Amino acid sequence: MHQISDARRAFWLASLAFLPLFVWWLGWFPAFVSSDSLDQLRQVETGQYSNGHPAFHTITLWAITRFWNNPGAVTLVQMVTLAMLLGLIAKRLHQLGVPLWLVVGAAWIVGLSPAVGPTSMTLWKDVAFTAAFLWVLAELLLLVRLSDAYWRDPWNQVRLGAALSLLWLYRHNGFLTVLGVVAVLAILNRRNLGRLLPAVLTLAGIVAIVLGPIYWLFTVERVQPAAGEVLLPAVASSLVHEPGNFSAGDLELLTAIAPLDTWRSRYDCASADALLFDPAMNIDVIRQDPGPVLRLGLRTIIRDLDTSLGFFWCRSSYLLVPDQPENSYLSRPQFGVPANDQGIERSPIWSAAYDGTREVFFQAGSDSWLWLTWRPALVIWSMLATYAALARHRTRALLLPGALLAIHLVNVAATSLNHEFRLAFPLYIGGILSLPLLWFVRHPDRLAIVSAGRAFPDDDIAPVRAGKRQFQGVE
Repeated sequence: MHQISDARRAFWLASLAFLPLFVWWLGWFPAFVSSDSLDQLRQVETGQYSNGHPAFHTITLWAITRFWNNPGAVTLVQMVTLAMLLGLIAKRLHQLGVPLWLVVGAAWIVGLSPAVGPTSMTLWKDVAFTAAFLWVLAELLLLVRLSDAYWRDPWNQVRLGAALSLLWLYRHNGFLTVLGVVAVLAILNRRNLGRLLPAVLTLAGIVAIVLGPIYWLFTVERVQPAAGEVLLPAVASSLVHEPGNFSAGDLELLTAIAPLDTWRSRYDCASADALLFDPAMNIDVIRQDPGPVLRLGLRTIIRDLDTSLGFFWCRSSYLLVPDQPENSYLSRPQFGVPANDQGIERSPIWSAAYDGTREVFFQAGSDSWLWLTWRPALVIWSMLATYAALARHRTRALLLPGALLAIHLVNVAATSLNHEFRLAFPLYIGGILSLPLLWFVRHPDRLAIVSAGRAFPDDDIAPVRAGKRQFQGVE
């Protein structure tokens, strides 16, 4: 009972990190919003759903606002969900053998972060995606602890498959991270791939139901960004720096999308929005027949590899460089509510909460503090250092949750169109929650993994000592 109490204590103490998040909600009610947010809320109002933003997220907004037709309902659900997941991950870390104070402290660092509060109450798909990401992280931590016993409980696999399906559905590039995680699990279980079947079937079943009957029920317009659109800025980079490498056919295709002067004048390696959302860009040409543009993009990247690598570094540097360059902007929740015809305006519930957090918001966003408060690089480097330190014989199992973070880091680096904190949000929170694992660098004998030959109850802990797995309690 003592161990059960400790696990629950970790959960609830970490979940109380909801309190500083709730202060933001009381002060900035109903939400931070952007033009994307307003577009999705308009879809909810009109019932005309498109898949430019993942329609599943827009449908989620619809479902939440059936109980309370206010954007504040969505942001409150986001914060409660995030807090519960902080508690769940803290519980999983403590069950692995990390001290209570470390896991609870990490959760509260997340809750108190001046970047997490505003982002968690922004109407962005990235917040829902981050919740799904943290759920997958919690499942992988449980998988590490239970080892082979994890696969013998079908409910574990259903949860894993469901978490992965949300990761797929809440962002268009989420499927890349999902495929990477499934590939890693397949490699680890290559001698017994059948044990993955329930999780994979759950994943495929939920995705199929959402993309099929649910999208049909909501009459979702199926047009969505084509894969080739992500490559357009890379093509523009080569057009600017190595124009002689394009054939007449290539230039004809580019001209059909936009005048060549638009490609050159609107190109910015750190931000694709100026190019992609220029009125002269005829994106329908790509979406009607995405193949030629996708082939041109891939061919251009391979042919002009040096230019392409420079472009991708410029586009993803915000993930790894702490200092804010003078010639780029890190997108964050915007202070003001954009003009709208939906009646959305800032209406603080508690003026003292608004006054206090308003100063935090502006100070954290100042040039002198941006490297620490919003730029994700320090957290990402700390995360990478943590898993590098764990790459030892007796702690190597902990690299599995690190694989999730590494796969998604590569995904974000490859597909980011702009320098935006929201794209790094799951890496930021997952990175902070990974830091307590450093405990096992000094104390590998406290790592608790259930014996492969015996399944223990959920709150039992079996520390590994000198390579021999032996069950015993943890004080």
